Amino acid sequence: MKPFLLNAALAVALGFAAGAQAADVWQKVEVTPGQYPVKVGDTQKLVAPSCAFGQPYSFYVKPGKADKVLLYLNGGGACWNYQTCKIVPGQQASYVPSADVANDPNQMAGLLDAEDPDNPYKNWTMVFVSYCTGDVFLGSKDTVYQNPFNPDPTDTVAIKHRGFDNFLYVVDYFKRERKNKFSPLNAGGVDINKILVAGSSAGSYGAALNYPWVQKMLGKDAKVSLLSDGGMGVITDGFLAFGVFGPGSGWNINTNLHPIFKTLPAAPAADFLPRAYRTLAAQYPKERFAQYTTAYDVVQKLFLNIMEQNDGIPADQVSGFGSWSFRMNTIAGGLKAALPKNYRAYIDPGCNHTIFRFDEFYTSALNGIRFVDWAKAIVTNDTADWQNLSCTPGVDCGEQNLTQAGVLACLARSFGTP
Repeated sequence: MKPFLLNAALAVALGFAAGAQAADVWQKVEVTPGQYPVKVGDTQKLVAPSCAFGQPYSFYVKPGKADKVLLYLNGGGACWNYQTCKIVPGQQASYVPSADVANDPNQMAGLLDAEDPDNPYKNWTMVFVSYCTGDVFLGSKDTVYQNPFNPDPTDTVAIKHRGFDNFLYVVDYFKRERKNKFSPLNAGGVDINKILVAGSSAGSYGAALNYPWVQKMLGKDAKVSLLSDGGMGVITDGFLAFGVFGPGSGWNINTNLHPIFKTLPAAPAADFLPRAYRTLAAQYPKERFAQYTTAYDVVQKLFLNIMEQNDGIPADQVSGFGSWSFRMNTIAGGLKAALPKNYRAYIDPGCNHTIFRFDEFYTSALNGIRFVDWAKAIVTNDTADWQNLSCTPGVDCGEQNLTQAGVLACLARSFGTP
């Protein structure tokens, strides 16, 4: 079998381009390759920041109010076996392997545009965690994947799944720089009062599953909210069993999950992310958690189809938009019922993927509530905008636009093509 390649219509960068900001308000931090000790609570962990093929890792910071922090985990696909990790020159892979591609917040809009006067977080200190490891920020392992369909032992692909290492390095760096009197991030002795942990696409999974580590490393006395964008957890049992938790898993996720998630490896796919959110809500009952998606997110459906094909389902039998949407709504509905006090969902019409990096962050609205106000309400006491909001499937969720042209338009917008 050949490596899984995205449809020719997806032969575009796995970047998520949007309007560039007028000036480079975000400052790039380049990490010298090597091993670094990171303090996680009372323990020390040795991390090796890197991108997928050993390229140097980098990330961005934007100084702001010392007591308010936005920690954003970027997206950019995923890979978990030879078929998904192998990159063929001239053809599109399913993940971004470099911190220098699709990882510059100065080129992004929405939540990350600190110059937009309507941005409720524009004055916060911001940290942008670049993504280039294909492991949704959960990996700390160098893995060599062998082509299972070719006996040639040289037919392999070596990946540095170091997303968890990168995440820990960035958080530890930020924590140290707050105490550095010569750093633009110096807090001047001011404690953090509010933290918004946010993530898009692959980063939304990393944000949720690494949330307890943020609490432990930064959030001792802070209100820590979680806002997920474009990652609803519609995945397969095969993906979990063989790609994430199985004996051949290339990510080393079991070692990196916080102890509160000890039951996650036993969760079926349909309950994997819901169980994570229920665990978070139980462990942190005073915090708020929220998810955003469109009703027919084309990229989330695409990755479900990749998982299904890797599980052996023929390409002409993979899930369609209706099936993905039904499963997504089942997850959101279950969480809304189970966590009425501190969980909310916002389900937009259409098939676009993610909103944080786009102008729709300001223009989307449901039931008279703008998304930007909904995204602000998670860190305030505003109950009027803190609601579950959704289009109605079959009525106004944009089903009429799920044509070939409509889906291609969603792909073009989501991947930043004209």
